[in-house]
Amino acid sequence: MVSIVLLTYNRADLVSRAVDGVLAQTVGDWELIIVDNGSTDRTQEVLAQYTDPRIRVYGLDSNRGAIAGGNAGLDHIRGAWFTCFNDDDEMVPDALEAMLDCAGRTGATAVTCNCMDTTTGALAGVGPTHDCRLSPRETSRLRGEQWGLTRTSLLGDLRFDERVYGGNPGILWTKINRNARRYYLHRALRIYHTEGTDRETLKLGRRGLREKVKDFHFLGEDADYLNALRAVDSRRYIKTMLRVWAARLLHPLLQAASVCGMRTRRLS
Repeated sequence: MVSIVLLTYNRADLVSRAVDGVLAQTVGDWELIIVDNGSTDRTQEVLAQYTDPRIRVYGLDSNRGAIAGGNAGLDHIRGAWFTCFNDDDEMVPDALEAMLDCAGRTGATAVTCNCMDTTTGALAGVGPTHDCRLSPRETSRLRGEQWGLTRTSLLGDLRFDERVYGGNPGILWTKINRNARRYYLHRALRIYHTEGTDRETLKLGRRGLREKVKDFHFLGEDADYLNALRAVDSRRYIKTMLRVWAARLLHPLLQAASVCGMRTRRLS
């Protein structure tokens, strides 16, 4: 069975498209885990219309952020394979079938595919131009929007780091890829909707110095990730470590400045 984790928040007008794409899959051995991240619009009403027993909805009392919500979904997966999916995107009808067939033919424990950008009509991912196996080092060079299936056994207890802004998905996938036998399918199996102004990727915004320092401070505490990154991408590892070292210097200074600012406000 494939476990599909779909996180949604105030997307009453869009979430049906994502759910309907799952229902239209040419294979039926899946479970759809929908985490409603504290929606305040009609999202719950829309989801209540789906009665398929393969769909399970978990409603959070309040919005805990995309990373905490995503981790809540990962905690409920029961399938041998899993994937995460955006509520503003959709699968092509044979997406799951194509990736499961690829895994059966190649012995892959992780399958990566490309995505189609709805604005340009072109592939959204940058990487190989043909079907092929991917080493951890080659996987680290992929850019743009990719998607895929992963054996749940590779996930284990790993989760997105909620201390780091956006969870930095690369942290989780770099750890997973150490043990994955990954195969790349040069097909667009996910439709990546880039039209409109309510896209999830547009909500990230810009980070200030204080937030970036905090992120790299916590990143520097994850020796497991840093060792995995060093093994597959030495250049990115060096850049990351330079920022980690800078964060280690700046973090206590910014904390001290914050404390001083709080004391000054109290005195005034």
